[in-house]
Amino acid sequence: MADTERPPAVAGTFYPADPAELAATVAELLAPYAPLPAVPRAVISPHAGYRYSGALTAQALAANRAARPDVVVILSPSHCHAFDGVGLPSWSRFAFPGGTMPVARDLVEGLIAEGLAYICDAAHDREHGIEVQLPVLAQLHKGVPILPLVLGRGGAEVAARIIDHIAAVARAPLFVLSSDLSHFLPREEAEARDARTAERLEQGQSDLTAQEACGAAAITAYLTSHFGQGARVLRLRMANSAVQTGDATRTVGYGAWALFATEAEVLTPQLRHDLLRIARQALTSRLTRGTAPHIAVPSFAPPLQTWAACFVTLEQEGRLRGCIGSLLPQRALVADVAVNVQKAALNDPRFRPMILSEVARSTIKIAVLSPRRPMVFHEQLDVELQLRPGQDGLILRDRGKAGTFLPMVWDKLPDPHAFVQALKVKAGLPPDHWSDSLEIDLFHAETFAEVAPPAGRPQR
Repeated sequence: MADTERPPAVAGTFYPADPAELAATVAELLAPYAPLPAVPRAVISPHAGYRYSGALTAQALAANRAARPDVVVILSPSHCHAFDGVGLPSWSRFAFPGGTMPVARDLVEGLIAEGLAYICDAAHDREHGIEVQLPVLAQLHKGVPILPLVLGRGGAEVAARIIDHIAAVARAPLFVLSSDLSHFLPREEAEARDARTAERLEQGQSDLTAQEACGAAAITAYLTSHFGQGARVLRLRMANSAVQTGDATRTVGYGAWALFATEAEVLTPQLRHDLLRIARQALTSRLTRGTAPHIAVPSFAPPLQTWAACFVTLEQEGRLRGCIGSLLPQRALVADVAVNVQKAALNDPRFRPMILSEVARSTIKIAVLSPRRPMVFHEQLDVELQLRPGQDGLILRDRGKAGTFLPMVWDKLPDPHAFVQALKVKAGLPPDHWSDSLEIDLFHAETFAEVAPPAGRPQR
Protein backbone atom coordinates (compact mmCIF):
# COMPACT_ATOMS: atom_id res chain seq x y z
CA MET A 1 0.00 0.00 0.00
CA ALA A 2 1.32 3.48 -0.90
CA ASP A 3 2.82 5.67 1.82
CA THR A 4 0.32 8.54 2.02
CA GLU A 5 -0.48 11.35 4.45
CA ARG A 6 -3.68 13.08 5.46
CA PRO A 7 -2.82 16.82 5.74
CA PRO A 8 -4.20 19.05 8.50
CA ALA A 9 -7.63 20.49 7.71
CA VAL A 10 -8.32 22.79 10.69
CA ALA A 11 -4.85 24.08 11.66
CA GLY A 12 -5.03 27.83 12.13
CA THR A 13 -8.72 27.72 13.06
CA PHE A 14 -9.20 25.05 15.73
CA TYR A 15 -5.59 25.18 16.94
CA PRO A 16 -2.36 27.06 16.09
CA ALA A 17 -0.88 26.49 12.63
CA ASP A 18 2.66 27.37 13.72
CA PRO A 19 4.45 24.18 14.92
CA ALA A 20 6.33 25.88 17.77
CA GLU A 21 3.24 27.73 18.98
CA LEU A 22 1.15 24.55 18.79
CA ALA A 23 3.71 22.51 20.76
CA ALA A 24 3.92 25.21 23.44
CA THR A 25 0.13 25.52 23.63
CA VAL A 26 -0.34 21.77 24.08
CA ALA A 27 2.42 21.56 26.70
CA GLU A 28 0.76 24.38 28.65
CA LEU A 29 -2.65 22.70 28.42
CA LEU A 30 -1.26 19.39 29.68
CA ALA A 31 0.88 20.80 32.49
CA PRO A 32 -1.73 20.85 35.32
CA TYR A 33 -2.81 17.22 34.97
CA ALA A 34 -1.16 14.40 36.89
CA PRO A 35 -1.91 10.71 36.25
CA LEU A 36 -5.01 9.25 37.87
CA PRO A 37 -4.83 6.34 40.36
CA ALA A 38 -6.02 3.91 37.67
CA VAL A 39 -5.49 3.81 33.92
CA PRO A 40 -8.70 4.52 32.00
CA ARG A 41 -9.75 2.26 29.16
CA ALA A 42 -11.53 5.12 27.43
CA VAL A 43 -11.99 8.86 27.69
CA ILE A 44 -14.63 11.26 26.45
CA SER A 45 -12.75 14.19 24.96
CA PRO A 46 -14.20 17.38 23.42
CA HIS A 47 -13.25 18.40 19.89
CA ALA A 48 -13.92 22.14 19.65
CA GLY A 49 -11.23 24.75 19.09
CA TYR A 50 -8.54 24.84 21.75
CA ARG A 51 -9.72 28.30 22.82
CA TYR A 52 -13.00 26.77 23.92
CA SER A 53 -12.32 23.20 25.03
CA GLY A 54 -8.59 22.60 24.72
CA ALA A 55 -8.14 22.43 28.48
CA LEU A 56 -10.80 19.71 28.70
CA THR A 57 -9.32 17.79 25.77
CA ALA A 58 -5.93 17.88 27.48
CA GLN A 59 -7.40 16.78 30.83
CA ALA A 60 -9.29 13.89 29.24
CA LEU A 61 -6.28 12.60 27.30
CA ALA A 62 -3.86 13.21 30.18
CA ALA A 63 -5.90 10.81 32.30
CA ASN A 64 -4.05 8.06 30.42
CA ARG A 65 -0.59 9.66 30.60
CA ALA A 66 0.85 7.08 32.99
CA ALA A 67 0.18 4.28 30.50
CA ARG A 68 1.64 3.31 27.14
CA PRO A 69 -1.22 2.19 24.87
CA ASP A 70 -0.32 0.10 21.86
CA VAL A 71 -2.99 1.85 19.81
CA VAL A 72 -5.26 4.88 20.28
CA VAL A 73 -8.69 4.30 18.75
CA ILE A 74 -10.44 7.62 18.05
CA LEU A 75 -14.19 7.46 17.38
CA SER A 76 -15.67 10.67 16.00
CA PRO A 77 -19.06 11.71 14.66
CA SER A 78 -19.17 12.84 11.04
CA HIS A 79 -19.56 16.62 10.84
CA CYS A 80 -19.04 17.12 7.09
CA HIS A 81 -19.97 13.98 5.17
CA ALA A 82 -23.15 11.88 5.18
CA PHE A 83 -22.63 8.13 4.87
CA ASP A 84 -23.60 4.81 6.46
CA GLY A 85 -21.62 2.67 8.87
CA VAL A 86 -18.04 3.35 9.97
CA GLY A 87 -15.45 4.99 7.72
CA LEU A 88 -11.72 4.23 7.73
CA PRO A 89 -8.93 6.28 6.13
CA SER A 90 -6.67 5.05 3.35
CA TRP A 91 -3.75 7.22 4.51
CA SER A 92 -0.67 5.84 6.27
CA ARG A 93 -0.47 8.72 8.73
CA PHE A 94 -2.27 11.87 9.90
CA ALA A 95 -0.33 15.15 9.95
CA PHE A 96 -0.56 18.23 12.14
CA PRO A 97 1.81 21.20 12.28
CA GLY A 98 5.19 19.87 13.37
CA GLY A 99 4.38 16.18 13.46
CA THR A 100 2.46 13.11 12.36
CA MET A 101 0.81 10.09 13.92
CA PRO A 102 0.94 6.72 12.12
CA VAL A 103 -2.25 4.86 11.27
CA ALA A 104 -2.47 1.25 12.50
CA ARG A 105 -2.76 -0.24 9.02
CA ASP A 106 -2.93 -3.81 10.33
CA LEU A 107 -6.05 -2.94 12.31
CA VAL A 108 -7.56 -1.07 9.36
CA GLU A 109 -7.10 -4.12 7.18
CA GLY A 110 -8.45 -6.40 9.91
CA LEU A 111 -11.66 -4.37 10.23
CA ILE A 112 -12.14 -4.41 6.47
CA ALA A 113 -11.59 -8.18 6.38
CA GLU A 114 -14.18 -8.63 9.14
CA GLY A 115 -16.69 -6.51 7.24
CA LEU A 116 -16.95 -4.06 10.15
CA ALA A 117 -15.79 -0.89 8.36
CA TYR A 118 -14.64 0.33 4.96
CA ILE A 119 -12.38 2.96 3.43
CA CYS A 120 -14.18 6.31 3.20
CA ASP A 121 -11.67 9.13 2.86
CA ALA A 122 -14.47 11.63 2.28
CA ALA A 123 -15.53 11.10 5.90
CA HIS A 124 -12.01 12.02 7.07
CA ASP A 125 -11.05 14.82 4.64
CA ARG A 126 -12.35 17.72 6.75
CA GLU A 127 -13.24 15.91 10.00
CA HIS A 128 -11.98 17.89 13.01
CA GLY A 129 -13.31 15.44 15.63
CA ILE A 130 -10.20 13.31 15.13
CA GLU A 131 -7.70 15.97 14.13
CA VAL A 132 -7.92 18.13 17.26
CA GLN A 133 -6.99 15.13 19.44
CA LEU A 134 -3.73 14.46 17.58
CA PRO A 135 -1.38 17.22 18.79
CA VAL A 136 -2.23 16.36 22.39
CA LEU A 137 -1.94 12.61 21.85
CA ALA A 138 1.40 13.07 20.09
CA GLN A 139 2.93 14.77 23.15
CA LEU A 140 1.55 12.11 25.49
CA HIS A 141 2.18 9.01 23.36
CA LYS A 142 4.76 9.80 20.70
CA GLY A 143 4.94 7.17 18.00
CA VAL A 144 1.86 5.24 19.13
CA PRO A 145 -0.34 4.39 16.12
CA ILE A 146 -3.90 5.62 15.85
CA LEU A 147 -7.02 3.99 14.45
CA PRO A 148 -9.28 6.85 13.26
CA LEU A 149 -12.95 5.90 12.94
CA VAL A 150 -15.68 8.22 11.72
CA LEU A 151 -19.21 7.07 12.59
CA GLY A 152 -21.94 7.61 10.02
CA ARG A 153 -25.62 6.67 10.08
CA GLY A 154 -26.26 3.54 12.10
CA GLY A 155 -22.65 3.51 13.25
CA ALA A 156 -23.18 2.88 16.96
CA GLU A 157 -24.06 -0.82 16.74
CA VAL A 158 -21.20 -1.74 14.43
CA ALA A 159 -18.80 0.48 16.42
CA ALA A 160 -19.60 -1.57 19.53
CA ARG A 161 -18.52 -4.69 17.63
CA ILE A 162 -15.39 -2.87 16.47
CA ILE A 163 -14.51 -1.96 20.06
CA ASP A 164 -14.78 -5.61 21.12
CA HIS A 165 -12.74 -6.68 18.10
CA ILE A 166 -9.95 -4.22 18.90
CA ALA A 167 -10.01 -5.13 22.59
CA ALA A 168 -9.48 -8.77 21.61
CA VAL A 169 -6.52 -8.19 19.28
CA ALA A 170 -4.73 -5.22 20.89
CA ARG A 171 -2.66 -5.45 24.06
CA ALA A 172 -3.63 -2.13 25.67
CA PRO A 173 -5.92 0.01 23.50
CA LEU A 174 -7.07 3.46 24.53
CA PHE A 175 -10.48 4.46 23.17
CA VAL A 176 -11.00 8.20 22.65
CA LEU A 177 -14.70 9.03 22.32
CA SER A 178 -14.64 12.42 20.60
CA SER A 179 -17.69 14.45 21.61
CA ASP A 180 -18.98 17.86 22.60
CA LEU A 181 -22.29 18.24 24.45
CA SER A 182 -25.27 20.50 23.63
CA HIS A 183 -25.10 22.96 20.75
CA PHE A 184 -26.31 26.55 20.34
CA LEU A 185 -28.73 26.82 23.23
CA PRO A 186 -29.18 29.74 25.66
CA ARG A 187 -26.62 29.31 28.43
CA GLU A 188 -29.05 28.37 31.22
CA GLU A 189 -30.80 25.85 28.98
CA ALA A 190 -27.44 24.46 27.81
CA GLU A 191 -26.14 24.05 31.36
CA ALA A 192 -29.33 22.30 32.44
CA ARG A 193 -29.27 19.93 29.47
CA ASP A 194 -25.56 19.18 29.91
CA ALA A 195 -26.07 18.49 33.61
CA ARG A 196 -28.79 16.00 32.77
CA THR A 197 -26.60 14.41 30.09
CA ALA A 198 -23.81 14.02 32.65
CA GLU A 199 -26.21 12.35 35.07
CA ARG A 200 -27.42 9.90 32.42
CA LEU A 201 -23.92 9.09 31.29
CA GLU A 202 -22.68 8.55 34.85
CA GLN A 203 -25.67 6.35 35.59
CA GLY A 204 -24.57 4.12 32.72
CA GLN A 205 -27.48 5.02 30.42
CA SER A 206 -26.33 4.28 26.90
CA ASP A 207 -29.19 5.81 24.91
CA LEU A 208 -27.77 9.33 24.59
CA THR A 209 -28.97 11.35 21.62
CA ALA A 210 -27.14 13.69 19.27
CA GLN A 211 -28.99 16.59 20.93
CA GLU A 212 -27.30 15.67 24.21
CA ALA A 213 -23.84 14.90 22.80
CA CYS A 214 -22.73 15.15 19.20
CA GLY A 215 -20.56 12.06 19.76
CA ALA A 216 -23.44 10.12 21.30
CA ALA A 217 -22.97 7.21 18.88
CA ALA A 218 -19.37 6.67 20.03
CA ILE A 219 -20.35 6.86 23.71
CA THR A 220 -23.27 4.48 23.15
CA ALA A 221 -21.00 2.08 21.27
CA TYR A 222 -18.50 1.95 24.10
CA LEU A 223 -21.04 1.50 26.91
CA THR A 224 -22.91 -1.24 25.03
CA SER A 225 -19.78 -3.14 23.94
CA HIS A 226 -18.83 -6.15 26.01
CA PHE A 227 -15.50 -4.46 26.75
CA GLY A 228 -17.17 -1.30 28.04
CA GLN A 229 -20.04 -2.82 30.03
CA GLY A 230 -19.94 -1.92 33.70
CA ALA A 231 -17.45 0.91 33.10
CA ARG A 232 -16.75 3.20 36.03
CA VAL A 233 -17.30 6.74 34.78
CA LEU A 234 -15.46 9.61 36.47
CA ARG A 235 -16.28 13.24 35.73
CA LEU A 236 -13.14 15.29 35.14
CA ARG A 237 -14.53 18.67 34.12
CA MET A 238 -17.46 20.43 32.45
CA ALA A 239 -17.56 23.83 30.74
CA ASN A 240 -19.23 25.77 27.92
CA SER A 241 -18.35 28.30 25.26
CA ALA A 242 -20.07 31.26 26.92
CA VAL A 243 -17.16 31.61 29.34
CA GLN A 244 -14.86 32.42 26.40
CA THR A 245 -17.20 34.22 24.01
CA GLY A 246 -19.41 36.09 26.44
CA ASP A 247 -22.33 35.08 24.20
CA ALA A 248 -24.96 33.42 26.39
CA THR A 249 -27.47 33.09 23.55
CA ARG A 250 -25.71 30.35 21.50
CA THR A 251 -23.80 28.16 23.92
CA VAL A 252 -21.91 24.92 23.19
CA GLY A 253 -21.28 22.56 26.08
CA TYR A 254 -18.17 20.46 26.74
CA GLY A 255 -17.33 17.65 29.14
CA ALA A 256 -14.35 15.42 29.92
CA TRP A 257 -14.75 11.98 31.48
CA ALA A 258 -12.52 8.97 32.13
CA LEU A 259 -13.99 5.47 31.82
CA PHE A 260 -12.39 2.61 33.73
CA ALA A 261 -12.75 -1.13 34.16
CA THR A 262 -15.41 -2.19 36.66
CA GLU A 263 -12.83 -3.13 39.29
CA ALA A 264 -10.69 0.02 38.98
CA GLU A 265 -9.90 2.12 42.08
CA VAL A 266 -10.29 5.63 40.70
CA LEU A 267 -10.34 8.07 43.63
CA THR A 268 -7.15 9.85 44.64
CA PRO A 269 -6.12 9.85 48.33
CA GLN A 270 -7.20 13.50 48.52
CA LEU A 271 -10.68 12.74 47.16
CA ARG A 272 -11.07 9.87 49.63
CA HIS A 273 -9.99 12.15 52.46
CA ASP A 274 -12.50 14.78 51.32
CA LEU A 275 -15.38 12.29 51.26
CA LEU A 276 -14.59 11.01 54.75
CA ARG A 277 -14.34 14.60 56.03
CA ILE A 278 -17.65 15.52 54.41
CA ALA A 279 -19.32 12.44 55.91
CA ARG A 280 -18.14 13.35 59.41
CA GLN A 281 -19.14 16.99 59.00
CA ALA A 282 -22.59 16.04 57.67
CA LEU A 283 -23.17 13.61 60.55
CA THR A 284 -22.02 16.11 63.18
CA SER A 285 -24.17 18.86 61.68
CA ARG A 286 -27.25 16.63 61.57
CA LEU A 287 -26.90 15.48 65.17
CA THR A 288 -26.11 19.02 66.36
CA ARG A 289 -28.81 20.94 64.51
CA GLY A 290 -31.43 18.24 64.06
CA THR A 291 -31.81 19.00 60.34
CA ALA A 292 -30.04 17.65 57.26
CA PRO A 293 -27.20 19.92 56.11
CA HIS A 294 -27.27 21.47 52.65
CA ILE A 295 -24.65 20.02 50.30
CA ALA A 296 -23.57 22.56 47.68
CA VAL A 297 -22.59 19.98 45.06
CA PRO A 298 -21.12 22.44 42.47
CA SER A 299 -18.60 23.67 45.07
CA PHE A 300 -16.83 20.30 45.18
CA ALA A 301 -14.25 18.84 42.82
CA PRO A 302 -15.80 17.47 39.58
CA PRO A 303 -15.02 13.79 40.41
CA LEU A 304 -17.09 14.16 43.59
CA GLN A 305 -19.95 15.54 41.48
CA THR A 306 -20.05 12.27 39.51
CA TRP A 307 -23.34 10.46 40.02
CA ALA A 308 -22.44 7.28 41.90
CA ALA A 309 -23.85 4.95 44.53
CA CYS A 310 -22.22 4.31 47.89
CA PHE A 311 -22.66 2.58 51.22
CA VAL A 312 -21.58 4.23 54.46
CA THR A 313 -20.69 2.10 57.49
CA LEU A 314 -20.30 3.32 61.08
CA GLU A 315 -18.24 1.30 63.56
CA GLN A 316 -17.38 1.72 67.22
CA GLU A 317 -14.35 -0.16 68.55
CA GLY A 318 -14.57 -2.53 65.60
CA ARG A 319 -18.28 -3.26 66.06
CA LEU A 320 -20.95 -2.33 63.53
CA ARG A 321 -23.04 0.69 64.54
CA GLY A 322 -24.95 1.25 61.30
CA CYS A 323 -24.73 0.69 57.55
CA ILE A 324 -27.00 2.05 54.83
CA GLY A 325 -26.40 2.87 51.19
CA SER A 326 -27.56 3.03 47.60
CA LEU A 327 -27.28 0.25 45.03
CA LEU A 328 -27.85 2.56 42.05
CA PRO A 329 -26.69 6.16 41.45
CA GLN A 330 -29.35 8.57 42.67
CA ARG A 331 -27.35 11.76 43.12
CA ALA A 332 -23.81 13.16 43.07
CA LEU A 333 -21.35 11.02 45.04
CA VAL A 334 -20.63 13.77 47.57
CA ALA A 335 -24.37 14.14 48.25
CA ASP A 336 -24.90 10.36 48.42
CA VAL A 337 -22.18 10.09 51.08
CA ALA A 338 -23.77 12.87 53.12
CA VAL A 339 -27.26 11.33 52.87
CA ASN A 340 -26.17 7.79 53.67
CA VAL A 341 -24.00 8.65 56.67
CA GLN A 342 -27.06 10.27 58.24
CA LYS A 343 -29.23 7.27 57.41
CA ALA A 344 -26.63 4.87 58.79
CA ALA A 345 -26.63 6.79 62.07
CA LEU A 346 -30.37 7.33 62.40
CA ASN A 347 -32.30 4.89 60.21
CA ASP A 348 -30.60 1.50 60.39
CA PRO A 349 -33.41 -0.64 61.92
CA ARG A 350 -30.86 -2.87 63.66
CA PHE A 351 -29.73 -0.07 65.98
CA ARG A 352 -31.14 2.77 68.04
CA PRO A 353 -30.52 6.24 66.57
CA MET A 354 -27.04 7.62 67.23
CA ILE A 355 -26.57 10.63 69.51
CA LEU A 356 -23.99 13.40 69.20
CA SER A 357 -21.73 12.10 71.96
CA GLU A 358 -21.12 8.91 69.94
CA VAL A 359 -19.69 10.66 66.90
CA ALA A 360 -16.21 11.16 68.35
CA ARG A 361 -15.76 7.45 69.00
CA SER A 362 -17.22 6.31 65.70
CA THR A 363 -15.22 5.36 62.62
CA ILE A 364 -16.61 5.99 59.13
CA LYS A 365 -16.10 3.63 56.19
CA ILE A 366 -17.24 4.40 52.65
CA ALA A 367 -17.75 1.92 49.80
CA VAL A 368 -18.27 3.51 46.37
CA LEU A 369 -20.00 1.05 44.06
CA SER A 370 -19.15 0.56 40.42
CA PRO A 371 -21.90 0.03 37.83
CA ARG A 372 -23.05 -3.57 37.57
CA ARG A 373 -21.84 -5.82 34.76
CA PRO A 374 -23.73 -8.96 33.62
CA MET A 375 -21.78 -12.16 34.22
CA VAL A 376 -21.53 -14.82 31.51
CA PHE A 377 -21.71 -18.38 32.84
CA HIS A 378 -23.07 -21.87 32.17
CA GLU A 379 -23.00 -23.33 35.66
CA GLN A 380 -22.33 -22.23 39.21
CA LEU A 381 -18.68 -23.22 39.01
CA ASP A 382 -18.25 -20.68 36.19
CA VAL A 383 -19.54 -17.98 38.52
CA GLU A 384 -17.33 -19.04 41.41
CA LEU A 385 -14.18 -19.12 39.30
CA GLN A 386 -14.78 -15.54 38.13
CA LEU A 387 -15.21 -14.14 41.63
CA ARG A 388 -12.51 -12.22 43.49
CA PRO A 389 -13.09 -12.71 47.22
CA GLY A 390 -13.05 -9.47 49.14
CA GLN A 391 -13.56 -7.37 46.00
CA ASP A 392 -16.72 -8.37 44.13
CA GLY A 393 -20.34 -7.80 44.99
CA LEU A 394 -23.18 -9.72 43.35
CA ILE A 395 -26.80 -9.11 42.45
CA LEU A 396 -28.73 -12.34 41.77
CA ARG A 397 -32.19 -12.51 40.15
CA ASP A 398 -34.50 -15.36 39.18
CA ARG A 399 -38.22 -16.11 39.16
CA GLY A 400 -39.19 -12.68 40.49
CA LYS A 401 -36.78 -12.88 43.42
CA ALA A 402 -33.53 -11.01 43.98
CA GLY A 403 -30.71 -10.69 46.47
CA THR A 404 -27.56 -8.56 46.81
CA PHE A 405 -24.28 -9.12 48.63
CA LEU A 406 -21.80 -6.27 49.05
CA PRO A 407 -18.08 -7.10 48.95
CA MET A 408 -17.90 -6.73 52.74
CA VAL A 409 -19.93 -9.98 53.04
CA TRP A 410 -16.72 -11.83 52.07
CA ASP A 411 -15.51 -11.12 55.62
CA LYS A 412 -18.08 -13.66 56.87
CA LEU A 413 -18.27 -15.88 53.76
CA PRO A 414 -14.73 -16.12 52.31
CA ASP A 415 -15.44 -19.21 50.19
CA PRO A 416 -16.92 -18.43 46.71
CA HIS A 417 -19.21 -21.50 46.81
CA ALA A 418 -20.63 -20.55 50.19
CA PHE A 419 -20.92 -16.92 49.06
CA VAL A 420 -23.11 -17.82 46.05
CA GLN A 421 -25.17 -20.37 47.99
CA ALA A 422 -25.91 -17.86 50.76
CA LEU A 423 -26.87 -15.20 48.22
CA LYS A 424 -29.47 -17.54 46.72
CA VAL A 425 -30.91 -18.10 50.18
CA LYS A 426 -31.02 -14.34 50.77
CA ALA A 427 -32.97 -13.99 47.52
CA GLY A 428 -35.53 -16.52 48.80
CA LEU A 429 -34.29 -19.42 46.68
CA PRO A 430 -32.96 -22.83 47.76
CA PRO A 431 -29.15 -22.92 48.14
CA ASP A 432 -28.85 -25.51 45.36
CA HIS A 433 -31.20 -23.61 43.01
CA TRP A 434 -30.17 -23.39 39.35
CA SER A 435 -32.04 -22.53 36.17
CA ASP A 436 -31.42 -21.17 32.68
CA SER A 437 -33.20 -17.94 33.62
CA LEU A 438 -30.83 -17.14 36.49
CA GLU A 439 -29.15 -13.73 36.10
CA ILE A 440 -26.14 -12.51 38.09
CA ASP A 441 -24.57 -9.05 37.89
CA LEU A 442 -21.14 -8.32 39.29
CA PHE A 443 -20.00 -5.00 40.74
CA HIS A 444 -17.00 -3.68 42.61
CA ALA A 445 -16.73 -1.49 45.70
CA GLU A 446 -13.87 0.95 46.20
CA THR A 447 -13.65 0.95 49.99
CA PHE A 448 -11.75 3.27 52.34
CA ALA A 449 -12.09 4.29 55.97
CA GLU A 450 -10.93 6.63 58.67
CA VAL A 451 -8.19 5.43 60.97
CA ALA A 452 -10.01 3.96 63.98
CA PRO A 453 -9.28 5.65 67.32
CA PRO A 454 -7.63 3.43 69.98
CA ALA A 455 -10.16 1.50 72.07
CA GLY A 456 -11.62 3.62 74.82
CA ARG A 457 -10.24 6.89 73.43
CA PRO A 458 -12.26 9.44 71.45
CA GLN A 459 -11.20 10.43 67.96
CA ARG A 460 -10.01 14.02 67.74
